[in-house]
Amino acid sequence: MKKPMTFAAAMGIVAALLGCVTHEFQIQLAGARMLNRGELEQLFFAERMVDFSSPDGLASVTYHPDGRQEIDWHSGQDTGTFRIANEEFCSTWTRLRRGEESCSKIYRIDEKEYEFISSDGTYAATMRLR
Repeated sequence: MKKPMTFAAAMGIVAALLGCVTHEFQIQLAGARMLNRGELEQLFFAERMVDFSSPDGLASVTYHPDGRQEIDWHSGQDTGTFRIANEEFCSTWTRLRRGEESCSKIYRIDEKEYEFISSDGTYAATMRLR
């Protein structure tokens, strides 16, 4: 009887620890690779349309080589700017997030899909190239 209880307790501890692992660490374990500055510049400083899904919903974004961006979602539109700072993609919108800048690490999931990870390691959004 003692061995099954020890095994069950050990499995409970492992499950609890896995629940504490950040999303960023989970996608790294799955083989996703964070983009470096050059890759970020190549991806975003181009005329590009993408689709986003996030906890806030779905949106379409257009990026321009001059650092402008436009977003369109079911209940509105906005414009803003983006920049690459160190190894992160940073964006500012006119109205969204009250105009505050947000920076994220970008991980390549596959040829057309990328995940944005917030500075605390949590999932922010998924971007899909058109």
